Amino acid sequence: MKKLFFILLGLASFNAYANGCGGEYQPSTGTCRIIDGSGREILYNIPPQSGNTAPPPKKIIYHDVVIPPKFGALAYSQKAGHIAGSLNHDSLAEAQREAVKRCQQGSRNTPCKPTKWIRNGCLAVAQGKIKNKFVLAEAGGTQGTVEQLALQNCRARGATECKILMSEGCSLP
Repeated sequence: MKKLFFILLGLASFNAYANGCGGEYQPSTGTCRIIDGSGREILYNIPPQSGNTAPPPKKIIYHDVVIPPKFGALAYSQKAGHIAGSLNHDSLAEAQREAVKRCQQGSRNTPCKPTKWIRNGCLAVAQGKIKNKFVLAEAGGTQGTVEQLALQNCRARGATECKILMSEGCSLP
């Protein structure tokens, strides 16, 4: 009895993947629905097989999936040498406003200006020395790359002893 159960279970699993879809199979239209890596919906035709009698659609249909933006920003006080940032805001203006606010709080209310911003990305800041002065180098980009980019920017400015001051922070949907 157990053997018969496992045989039937095996046949059922073959049937589940018999259409070769790899996504959500829609038997009424004979199409396969897949969401690709960029978030787009792709519908494509599965050739008729035994048991699939629906007429295939004539073309591939793409649907764009809207990904909401998230913003981040950095603000810097030249007078105090202080930098601050903010992440995960719905608008650029909101991200910059919050970065300036945090910068002013950390620099005893000295003037701060927004210096770098990102949309659906990441920020990092490196610090280095040129002679006896500290310099900052910012970077914005994709996740996992901005710390190295900040260090490269620091060295490109002619600084030595470059190190990460603000580690990678991301604003992602």
